[in-house]
Amino acid sequence: MHLSECYRLLGVPRNATLDDIKVAYRRLARKYHPDINQNDPTATDKFRLVQEAYKMLKDSDKEDLNKELFAKKEAANATRSQPAPPPPKAPNKPPQPHPKIKIEVKQVNNQVDPINSDPELKLKLDMLRRVQDLLKQKKYVVAIAVVEGMSERFPNSPEVIHWKAVTYHRWSSELILNGKLREAEIYLNKALNTDPKNRELSFEVKRDLERVQLLKTKN
Repeated sequence: MHLSECYRLLGVPRNATLDDIKVAYRRLARKYHPDINQNDPTATDKFRLVQEAYKMLKDSDKEDLNKELFAKKEAANATRSQPAPPPPKAPNKPPQPHPKIKIEVKQVNNQVDPINSDPELKLKLDMLRRVQDLLKQKKYVVAIAVVEGMSERFPNSPEVIHWKAVTYHRWSSELILNGKLREAEIYLNKALNTDPKNRELSFEVKRDLERVQLLKTKN
């Protein structure tokens, strides 16, 4: 996820302070928390997106701060290595009034829903909801067609990758029950290769692969 997308997800401008980002994150985290949205199957995905965006912006802010501190330290070292110039003679001028400082006040729009206002992101979440509904209805073949189409449109989306692997695994479980072991093995390997970083899913898939091998030897 790029930083520009993180700002867009949280609904804050690129010049937002860390405090602005925290306020936006807390508001969206409360809004999309799965415990509050138990009837929304995509709430977990929305909540995870908000968390990921906040973490990336927070880490980026720390990195910028470290760079700034390093630059100040280098400048201070360079200043100490040079002889100090003699202080200039103060001119006999009357004191000048202090200039007025213009303070820019940034406002964070707490009413904008950045996720639902983004048509591309809304489309992805709606399609994910459809996949989850199809899995509940055990329409696995249709769910596979939908999620494979999504992976072409959103190839780097972690949510799409996750549900694509889950769909393959659910279909393989149905195939095992129906005794179609060879086809089940194919989809188990697809699930494993789709989301190999998902440890929990990988454990279940490998367990089912062992189960398929055992059933094949019995047959």
